[in-house]
Amino acid sequence: MTTLRGLVADDLFKFNSIVFEDFVEGYDIRFYLSKMTKNPALCQVAVAPDGRLIGVLVGTHDVNKNEKIQNENGSDLHPTYGHISMLAVASDYRRLGLGTCLMGHFTEIVERYSAWYVDLFVRQSNVSAIQLYKSLGFVEYRFLPMYYIDENGFELRMPLSRDVERMSLKGFSTNVYYFVYQVLLNLIKQCLEYLKGRLSWYD
Repeated sequence: MTTLRGLVADDLFKFNSIVFEDFVEGYDIRFYLSKMTKNPALCQVAVAPDGRLIGVLVGTHDVNKNEKIQNENGSDLHPTYGHISMLAVASDYRRLGLGTCLMGHFTEIVERYSAWYVDLFVRQSNVSAIQLYKSLGFVEYRFLPMYYIDENGFELRMPLSRDVERMSLKGFSTNVYYFVYQVLLNLIKQCLEYLKGRLSWYD
């Protein structure tokens, strides 16, 4: 029977076969350790009966200081939200509901934290993941041109029970320069990669 448990440091040396799959955005060990330290309950792994790690979800709970939402009392506040940095399932365990199970566990916890919504970022070409997230209640909140170094992306959001009027879907970030910043940042990254490749010709 597959079980869920918290992500521990030792797992970071065991899930390469999962995080190196197509469309999975991997990070360095320091990133995972920081997330595990900040919100250990929101970092979960799925373990097969033979002890193999077959799924992982890394998430956090935070305050969005770039947005304001009108709360139940009519005053504005910066909404709290759950963010999923990574969700990955081993290829031989996909389409069995494991990703949905990990997402459900995560959502249940951030609901207890009275978060307004859950969000995540996904590549535009990752159609199967987008379909899964939409089936769980996520919507395309905004298009992110060149969010990844080689591709556009989407921010997907799913309002939680606190957000009865779906206020978290009604406006974009108050940072009006976000898109320009993101495009310029990724252009710089691409230029640096190009120059690195050109310089390697002379080594």
